[in-house]
Amino acid sequence: MIVMKFGGTVLHHETGFLSMVDIIKRRTEACIIVISAFSDITRRLDKSLDVALHQDIEQAYSMIDEIITYHHNMSTVLHRTTTDFTTVLRNCESLLKRLLKGVSLTKEISPKTRDLFLSQGEILAIHFVENLLVSHEIAVHSINACDIMITDNEHGNAKPLDYHIHYKIQQEITPLLQTNDVMIISGFIGSTEQGDITTMGYESSNLTASVIGSMLKATEIQIWSDVSGIRSADPKICPKSKPIHSLDYSLANTLAQNGLKILHHWMIDLPLKHNIPVSIRNAFDNQGPFTLIHDHSIQEIPTIFILTDVVNREDMQILTFMTTHPKVLEMLFRYNIENELSSSISVSTFIQPNLHKVELHKSMIIPLLKVLHSIIED
Repeated sequence: MIVMKFGGTVLHHETGFLSMVDIIKRRTEACIIVISAFSDITRRLDKSLDVALHQDIEQAYSMIDEIITYHHNMSTVLHRTTTDFTTVLRNCESLLKRLLKGVSLTKEISPKTRDLFLSQGEILAIHFVENLLVSHEIAVHSINACDIMITDNEHGNAKPLDYHIHYKIQQEITPLLQTNDVMIISGFIGSTEQGDITTMGYESSNLTASVIGSMLKATEIQIWSDVSGIRSADPKICPKSKPIHSLDYSLANTLAQNGLKILHHWMIDLPLKHNIPVSIRNAFDNQGPFTLIHDHSIQEIPTIFILTDVVNREDMQILTFMTTHPKVLEMLFRYNIENELSSSISVSTFIQPNLHKVELHKSMIIPLLKVLHSIIED
C-alpha cells in the first residue's frame, strides 16, 4: 500500500486534476490519497475573514462567491454529474457566510472559528476529488479526516496525537483496506478529542500523509507537486538549480526544520521511526526525476538554499543554506565586503554542521542568493 498526497500546486486547473487521475490509474497497489484545498483557496478564505473583521461584510461575501463559483465551474468541466457536489457547495457557502456575519457583528475571530472556516477548503476539495474519481470510473472510499487525525487543542498549529491516531487507523482504516483499493482523506485538518475541528499549519497535508503512511507501514509516501523533487534552490529564482536525487532522514529533517516549504517540520519523524521512504514527485512529469528520502547514508551533502520570511519584519528575509562547498562561504564573505553590507547583514555560520544563515533586506537577499548559487552551477 502507498500513500499519495496531492496539493494545491497540482489541483488548480484541469490539467492538474487529470494528471492526478492518470497517476492513480497507473498505481500497482492499493493507495490512500491525501487531498488538500485547491490552489490559493486557504489564503483566500483567510483573507475573507479579515475583510469581514476590519472592512466590509459584502466584500467578504463576494470573495466567498468567487470561491464557490470557481469550484462550481471546475465541477461543470470535470464531473460526470454535478448534483451531489452542488449540494456540498450550497451547504459550504451557507456555513461560510454565517460565520462571516458572526465575525462582522462581534468584531473578533476565535482560533476555533478560524479553523472551522479554513477547513471548508479541504471539505470542498475532498468531495470534489471523490466525484472526479467516480467520473473516471475509479471506485473510491472517502474517509473523514476529523475521525482519524486527533490533535491537541492548539488551533492553527495543532499537533497530531500519535496514540489516538494509531488507534483510530486500526479501527477505521485497516479494515477498509481489505475491500478498497483507493481511499481519500483530507489533509491539513483534524479534530480535538472533544470533536472541534483543528488545522495543523502550513504544508500539514504532507504531515497527514506522513502520519497515515507511517502508521500503516506503507511501502512509500509520495508527495506530488509541480516540481521534480527538492532542488538546490527555488527554480523560479535560480533557473539553473540542480535536482537533489537522494536525502537521508537526518538531512531532510534539518531542511524541514529550517523552512523548506515542501516539507512540514514534523513530517519526517514518523517515516524515520518506521523506515518508510518518502518521495517528492512532479505530477506533470510523473516518469521524471524525483527526490527520495530514506535511511541510506548519502556520500556527499548537497548544497541547498532556502529563502524564508522573518517573523514581524516584512522588509527582511532569511537565506538558510546547507553546504560543504568551501567556495560558497568564501563568496558570502567576499560579497559582504565588496557590497559594504556589514551594517545591514546578519550572518550565522555553523549553527549545525554545514548549516548557515544570512538575514538581510529583501531587496538585497535575492541577488546574494543568485551569486552564491552560481558557485555550484558549473
